[in-house]
Amino acid sequence: MTEQRAKQGLVVILILFVGLGMAYAIITPTLEAPDEIYHYDYVRALVNTGRPPVLEEGGGRGFGHHAPLYYAYGALVSFWVDEADLHQWPERHNPFFGYRFGEVGRDNKNLYLHPDTDTLGSSDTWLGIRVVRLASVVLGALTIGVIFRIGRDIYPGRPAMALGAAGLAAFIPEFLFISGAVNDDNGATLFGALAIWAMVRILRQGATWQRCAGLGLALGLGWLSKLTIVALVPTAALALALVAWRDQGWGRMARLGLITFAIAGLLIGPWLVRQTVLYGDPTGTSREMSEWGLRERPVMLADLGPDLYWLRTSFWGRLGYNQIPLSMWIYRVLDIMTGLAIAGLGLLAFSRLRHELNPAGSGMKRLIATGRGAQLTILIASFLMTFGPMIVRRFLRPMPNFGRYLFPVLPAIAILLVTGLSRWLPRRFHSFLAVGLTAGMLILGVAGLTCFLAPAFARPPILAEPPEPAHSVDRRYLEGSEPLARLVGYDLDRETVEAGETLRVTLVWEVLAATDSNYVLFAQLFGRHSEKVGQRDTYPGLGHYPTSFWKPGEIIVDQVPIPVAAHAAGPSRLRLDVGLYEPGSGRLTSVDAAGNRTQAATIGWLKLPPTTDPPPPEFATDYRVGPFATLEGYDLEQTSGSLKLALHWSCRAAAARDYTVFVHLLDEDGRVVAQADGPPLDGDYPTSYWMPEETFVDVRDLEIEGLPRGRYDVSVGMYLLETGERLPVEKGTGERLSDGVIPLAAVVVP
Repeated sequence: MTEQRAKQGLVVILILFVGLGMAYAIITPTLEAPDEIYHYDYVRALVNTGRPPVLEEGGGRGFGHHAPLYYAYGALVSFWVDEADLHQWPERHNPFFGYRFGEVGRDNKNLYLHPDTDTLGSSDTWLGIRVVRLASVVLGALTIGVIFRIGRDIYPGRPAMALGAAGLAAFIPEFLFISGAVNDDNGATLFGALAIWAMVRILRQGATWQRCAGLGLALGLGWLSKLTIVALVPTAALALALVAWRDQGWGRMARLGLITFAIAGLLIGPWLVRQTVLYGDPTGTSREMSEWGLRERPVMLADLGPDLYWLRTSFWGRLGYNQIPLSMWIYRVLDIMTGLAIAGLGLLAFSRLRHELNPAGSGMKRLIATGRGAQLTILIASFLMTFGPMIVRRFLRPMPNFGRYLFPVLPAIAILLVTGLSRWLPRRFHSFLAVGLTAGMLILGVAGLTCFLAPAFARPPILAEPPEPAHSVDRRYLEGSEPLARLVGYDLDRETVEAGETLRVTLVWEVLAATDSNYVLFAQLFGRHSEKVGQRDTYPGLGHYPTSFWKPGEIIVDQVPIPVAAHAAGPSRLRLDVGLYEPGSGRLTSVDAAGNRTQAATIGWLKLPPTTDPPPPEFATDYRVGPFATLEGYDLEQTSGSLKLALHWSCRAAAARDYTVFVHLLDEDGRVVAQADGPPLDGDYPTSYWMPEETFVDVRDLEIEGLPRGRYDVSVGMYLLETGERLPVEKGTGERLSDGVIPLAAVVVP
């Protein structure tokens, strides 16, 4: 790849980055980037007062302790925007935000409720946020340009390496997202890249006072952007020390180092004094910890795996407030790529050391004298020195480290990844590697926006005419005495759901009137003995379309996932209850199509199949009851006051109707002296829900206390409750029994 082709490729990357970054900035709903409300409050404080805000003790969360440079930039570009509706946003908080935080989807991914007025021309906050976001995209584009320049300095004869690093970094979904957000990480990322560039140039071209002054300027401005850049200060000291050791110029380097850190200190000093006066320490960390909270328990070894998972996935892309992950297979592919790069770096280091080093050790100086070895060493050191404080922070803060905290050393990460991957290919293929990495990451960046971010905030389908759901309901919910909405019906993604699975219920609503209240939708499942085995409470639209947004005449198709408890006992018929309620005030009254009040919230039923195969019966039998059931055996336990009979049923064919099981205890004259009639499983599993090849146990209790001594017979069968008609019974041999009665067992009452 020629220099000209690389520059042309960079222009294409920058154009695509700006376009895609702007799309992220516009499509991400207002204040739905990490802590964006605190970042924007800081910007508005500078606009209104000209001074950074103060994080007051006991004043709650805020970013008054953050460095001001990025916010000053945001204030400079957005000072002309009003803020008439900014005060409304805390009231729009979604109380169900964060449900199943790490799952892909749109289930309550929104921290705030976004009305129709949250648009250009209707909301000052919408406009102000987008102005600062678009200005942040500019910082991201400058960062990509700097990464390219760093790559060119490290690989002056191999422009493909620089292009690959720029393309890889530009389209990381998380970097695109943060670049299109109001977030001070953007300032730290740019100045971190500039500081690394200054170190790389010093290591290759030598230390001059201009280059050292530029390094000090980048460090100082970076510190004034965000504290995450602080690890580059010792990295800079290491870079200067390497140059001094290589060139044997300790005295001169000391003078140049003084220039570097004096300039940085002059920039940082006043801010550190301000922080010390206000918060008692130069970083403001003590006040941050008191207001944002400390860990309630120490970090355990078991925490390290999840923390590392969180760090690497949020580096590549956990959008929104990190609650919008990418698909797991994407992270696995990126893990493989990272692993190959790390292995490639290891091979490269081993090869270079074996070639350069000798027993006297003078080869180390030759290695550093080449320039590239020292530059790659500094890239590795910058990453490690940034990663180290993050580990310390994890011991103090309850929240895990986010991958964006590594963005100040994004050039180091991108160039090291490309360097490691290139080790596996001949040099003539490095151009293909650069183009392939760029194209692959571009696809990922587009997918992050179109397949994960935008769908996560989508409203439910809103139609003009109601569809025809599989299950009609026609139930109206009243606000006071007036109809608010009609539940037309519902669809199920399955009529049979297993324990531990998620049932998706699609509710079809017709809006009858407008309301200012946000009612909560509840959807519940009840199984054996009316035990609740599934529940979802959420604003409609999975948090994206609460009832205060509803407009009369709309048809809303709202899919609600209900997780079924893993311990739910099967088999069972599940009762589905749905309705609306106001927190603290109870459920809305519902009426049927005739206007009669409905006493229960039940709208339908579905099935939970047997969860395990029952053990074999103590006494085996083979009785065919009707066309669908077989009594395979029974267990019988007798105590002084009762008989416990466990009937082992299996199903041969589906039944169209619900039958009642009878269990009779007959005396020697054939009279019924005790009985336990009823539908299977106390009504929790009617025969119409049975399916072929299912087996389950139905337990019946017969009271025998007070019966005269003697011999009694237990008989079993099924009948239709409405008519009393019994099902015919046959033995396995085909012999038909009279009266539909199974003479099951004889017992003796002592």
